[in-house]
Amino acid sequence: MKVSIRWALILGFLIVIWGTYGITTTSLYVSSEKVLNQHAHDIMQNIADLVIEQSSNHLAHAHGAAVLTRRLIGANVVSASQNRLHLLERYFYDQLAIYPHFAGIYLGRPNGDFFYVSRNAERTPKGYRTKIITHHDGIRKTRLIWRNQNLKAVADETDPADAYDPRIRPWYKKARAEKQIVWTDPYIFYTSQKPGITIAGPIYGQSGDLEGIVGVDLEIDQLSSFIASLNIGKNGRAFMFNRNGDVIAFPDLKKIRIQSDSTQNGFRLVKIQELDDILCRKTFLAAQLKFGSNDRFIMERPAYARFEHDGRYHRSMLIPFATKQWPWIIGVHLPEDDYLGALKQNRRHNILVTLAISVFATILGLFLSRSIIRPISNLEKEARAVKNDQLDARFKITSQYKEIQETAEAFIRMKTAIRKSRKKYQGIFENIQDIYYEVTLEGKVLEISPSVEKITGFRRDEFIGKNINDFYVEPSARERFIAKIMADGKVSDYEVLLEADGRQVYFALNSVLVVDDQNQQYKIIGSMRDISTRKQAEEMMHNHRERLEELVEQRTEDLTAANAKLLKEIEQRQATESALREKEEKYRNILENIEEGYFETDLSGNFTFVNKASAKILGWTREELVGMNNRDYSDPRSAQKIYQTFNDVYRTGKPRDVTEFKVIRKDNQERSLEISISLMHDGNQQAIGFRGIGRDVTDRIRAVADRKKLEEQLQQSQRLEAIGTLAGGIAHDFNNLLMGIQGNVSLMLLEYDQNKPQHEKLKNIENCVKSGARLTKLLLGYARGGKYVVTPTNVNELIQETAHMFGRTRKEISITETYQEDLWTVEVDKGQIEQVLINLYLNAWHAMANGGELSLQTANINLDRRFTAAFEAKPGRYVKISIADTGVGIGEAIRHRIFEPFFTTKEIGHGTGLGLASAYGIIRNHDGIIHFDSKVGQGTTFYIFLPASDKPVTTQTIRSANHNHHMLLEDKS
Repeated sequence: MKVSIRWALILGFLIVIWGTYGITTTSLYVSSEKVLNQHAHDIMQNIADLVIEQSSNHLAHAHGAAVLTRRLIGANVVSASQNRLHLLERYFYDQLAIYPHFAGIYLGRPNGDFFYVSRNAERTPKGYRTKIITHHDGIRKTRLIWRNQNLKAVADETDPADAYDPRIRPWYKKARAEKQIVWTDPYIFYTSQKPGITIAGPIYGQSGDLEGIVGVDLEIDQLSSFIASLNIGKNGRAFMFNRNGDVIAFPDLKKIRIQSDSTQNGFRLVKIQELDDILCRKTFLAAQLKFGSNDRFIMERPAYARFEHDGRYHRSMLIPFATKQWPWIIGVHLPEDDYLGALKQNRRHNILVTLAISVFATILGLFLSRSIIRPISNLEKEARAVKNDQLDARFKITSQYKEIQETAEAFIRMKTAIRKSRKKYQGIFENIQDIYYEVTLEGKVLEISPSVEKITGFRRDEFIGKNINDFYVEPSARERFIAKIMADGKVSDYEVLLEADGRQVYFALNSVLVVDDQNQQYKIIGSMRDISTRKQAEEMMHNHRERLEELVEQRTEDLTAANAKLLKEIEQRQATESALREKEEKYRNILENIEEGYFETDLSGNFTFVNKASAKILGWTREELVGMNNRDYSDPRSAQKIYQTFNDVYRTGKPRDVTEFKVIRKDNQERSLEISISLMHDGNQQAIGFRGIGRDVTDRIRAVADRKKLEEQLQQSQRLEAIGTLAGGIAHDFNNLLMGIQGNVSLMLLEYDQNKPQHEKLKNIENCVKSGARLTKLLLGYARGGKYVVTPTNVNELIQETAHMFGRTRKEISITETYQEDLWTVEVDKGQIEQVLINLYLNAWHAMANGGELSLQTANINLDRRFTAAFEAKPGRYVKISIADTGVGIGEAIRHRIFEPFFTTKEIGHGTGLGLASAYGIIRNHDGIIHFDSKVGQGTTFYIFLPASDKPVTTQTIRSANHNHHMLLEDKS
């Protein structure tokens, strides 16, 4: 079905414009709404995470203080005994000085004794108060000591009316019942009237009896100050409440305290339903929390909600603490307009702008359609007039579009040309001297020109319809003509003899065979020329030819002499051309055999000639390179540099000396070239292109980089060697000191009974000496202190044994093993190599905190001097061990230090920094090589190369006394 271009253009414009508008606005609204929601969620999530982190840091100190106090009292370092109370008091004072948010620290005993140190400004600013309750022989005594900020006593009194009993306090009962460190719900401290929380933990003696409960009062008003300092938009706010509904932190600290009905002159924390902030209450209600069986709110995951207040929408989120001992919930709310108002306004603006553009585009599209349709419609009328042979019809066609106007003008010119051509050929047909004719294959005359009347004496209309065969003098001549034209499809100057008006006339035929649409031959068209006069002339020319031959013989002698002279000139010219070819061949051979690439380009930078070396450098054939531009074999930056260089040479006319460029070969390899460029000129000294010579310097640049890398590796190896020498000396001297301490301790142990306190302290010293000895052993390992029991060993079996042992203790690590068959033997101390492998496994485990993959691989390899020189090792056969993890990787800033002793990235007290250092010393002591590759975020691979041995593997494993068990050294350098 044919469709009008009018409706095709109009409907096409409307569909494209309004379809694009609908898709764009819908996509913009949906995607922006999703982004807005996610943005709000991320803001409140970040704020809640920040509050949780600050709260955890605030409370962690109290937990640590309680644990430390329990240990110190349990170890009898500090004590509540009368003769050592000053030590306990001093310790409590130090804790309060270190942690300004501690309100007080105290110790309650099962007999009712109570020792309490707290902040108290009653007698002196920034002072302290010590409360001591003792029971002796049934007599209770309460002593109060006030001290200034320098801990100097300013008052010392007794309080006979005091009736405080720690055993009936909630913190005491809860810690005694649960037999662990416990946290109370937040409440208002009686003395300071500030919100706080108490942490308490039991202390047990060696017999298992309860010796007391230690507690810490922790003020949490700083959480409210921290929340108040948060910038949550213009009107956003955060708050914190307990699962029993008590508000424990709010920007306005006064609003979380309310008069208690059960306690005289006391206060309690306000409930979330009572809080004087309607937005916080609505935030709480929007989460729809439910009470559990223990009258506490149930909340396992964050709750994200949206509510309306005073015509404005607000976003809210409640997030529970992950730590069960702090059953608190963080609440955050903020108006959408504070952070989304501008985004929503921008979205509405974009939709309106898009609508306006679509309306404008529609009007413009309809106008453009009209300007296209009208001239095309008139052009259609012109075509129909031509089809109907109405060549004089006229239709005005004007268009502002160049293509349509040129098409219309070309069509009008074509129509005019057809009309002129018809007149022209009509005139030719009527005035032609030759006879134009059209006949069927059977000979019937279809058309003939009026010129036939001049030649034959017959009128034109008398010929049309007759058979041409009737005019042939010889009927067989017609048959020969038909056979000829049927075979060749045409004839040229084909002579026939016809009879017309009683006289015979020679004609020359130029005719072609015409076929119809079905490729069927149906007529012959052509022209006939009267050549009777020419025939007479040919006879006359035959007579003159004989005379001409005589004259030619005479001229031949003259030409022979001239030809001899011409041959001599030709020989001289050939000699000159031969010399030029030899010279050209000489320079061509030079260009084809030099190692440098020679090239010529036009002024646009397209290759016009390249030698064989250029094709070899760029990786294309010479045929492929001819016509290529620099943009085809370089990246955009290099192409711009090449263009600027060529442009400078063209502008200044001065050659450019060696310049380095980057090019890309056909196989996508990047190569570095040094190129010299100059201009080429023609005979008129006009610039016609560029010529240049290029040299591939990629290998030279890489060699310089490799040499620099080898120098850095050698410097690091020498530095570690020097550190190892120093570490070895220190280790030996330190070991001698430890031996002296061990000897004296052993003698003292003989003098003290095991039941005496001094015996236990001496054992602790002995254990410290042993720990120091182990560190000394690691230092000696780094310092290449010696191999103990060296045996020919199969490394595959050694790795399998350590990997399986490690894998049983680290289920979260997936271990992949790939072993070389027929692995070469190595001579090693198995215990030391096991220690190296275990250290590397543990480092990999620490790097994959959330689990990962540990890949182990062995291979036989031959190392050349180029590789071993940087590690001061010998070239030859080695067994290669690869240990790869998928961990966090090693940063560039610390890579050069990981093999240094005592260097570690772990926290203080969690690593010695000797794991990789001892591994380095052990491998170097075995004349091996250890190095690594690492990418941050992708993992680390350690490579160990051990010299291969021709000795057979020892079937019986001999272990020294120093290697009768596996050491798991948890160290991450």
